[in-house]
Amino acid sequence: MNYFKSVLAGFAAVFVICLFFPTLPTIVRVLVFVIKHGADGIGIANVRVSWHAPSLAQWLFMFAVFGGGFLWELRRLAKR
Repeated sequence: MNYFKSVLAGFAAVFVICLFFPTLPTIVRVLVFVIKHGADGIGIANVRVSWHAPSLAQWLFMFAVFGGGFLWELRRLAKR
């Protein structure tokens, strides 16, 4: 059970550091725009979105973040 919780903590660390933190400035900019101009200034654009596979450096960073979160939680649970 400790390993399962540690894996979940590793995935949570990857989600927060690799997904949430990079999108936070965009979320703040959109909120500031809405507050400043109101909801009338927002439109939906049909733009083609392309997704590229992460590079080797990005994969290594994600594995390092996952390992850090995993080991942090495993160490914390071992003290109990």
